[in-house]
Amino acid sequence: MKTRHWSFISLAAAYAFLTSGPALIGCGGSGSGGAAGSSGGGSGGSSGGGGAGAGPVLDPMNLISDFEDTTAATVVMAGTPTRNGYWYSYNDGSASCTQTPKAMDTTVKYIGMAPPAGVPNAGMGQMSLHGLWTGCMTWGAGIGADLNQPMAPDGGTYSGPKVPYDVTAYTGVTFWAQAATGSDTALRIKFPMTDETKIVDGGNCDEAVVGMNKCSDDFGEQFNLPGNGTWKQFTIKWGDTGFHQEGWGAPFTWNPMHVTSIQIQSVDKTESYDFWVDDLYFIK
Repeated sequence: MKTRHWSFISLAAAYAFLTSGPALIGCGGSGSGGAAGSSGGGSGGSSGGGGAGAGPVLDPMNLISDFEDTTAATVVMAGTPTRNGYWYSYNDGSASCTQTPKAMDTTVKYIGMAPPAGVPNAGMGQMSLHGLWTGCMTWGAGIGADLNQPMAPDGGTYSGPKVPYDVTAYTGVTFWAQAATGSDTALRIKFPMTDETKIVDGGNCDEAVVGMNKCSDDFGEQFNLPGNGTWKQFTIKWGDTGFHQEGWGAPFTWNPMHVTSIQIQSVDKTESYDFWVDDLYFIK
């Protein structure tokens, strides 16, 4: 497992920021289900959140990331137990792959930026997270964050096994995203567990037991960004028809107690991606 740079905001500061805006916000949204392969294929049905005005209620204590920390794109230290983490980029390592920031670059912190079209929710900040890559030809690239990363004793770096974060109390997540003009629009949000994550990546999946290249087939769901550059809210639930493994790896049972991370990954490996994500929440 590669060493990563850590940066945290205090729980008090996070809570103060969150409670400075509306405590409860009802928002509408929709998502589309399905799956397509990072290492294999398959497709599923569609699913989504409620219609306009009927979406999930946003609780400040269920905020995962709003990307307003100016030092690093962090997982907000909120919830019970308190979540810890930061956002990173990753890719398949193909020679033609270009990603900004570079995958797992510990010298450059992945921070939120002001998107050209502005943020999706007025009054809830000014920055979003930018996903940008092209030429990742093997299985693609993505962005992600661990939810329960222990803080290193020196406060800087940590290397070790993935630590689960129990998401049993939640039914899924909701977030806003948009694609820049010319970007591919098909993405997949994933929720890796210790069960199917490779041992070398900090999980418990042994390829000597399940077969070579059969680990890391994570549970998740495909969603498709609007092609006109506008923001759209997506709601992904564990119970969606389209929420499942992709099917190319060893089969595992969904266990919300074993989730370690959230990742958003390309579906079409030959395409270029230029998109933004903001205001990511767990929902109940």
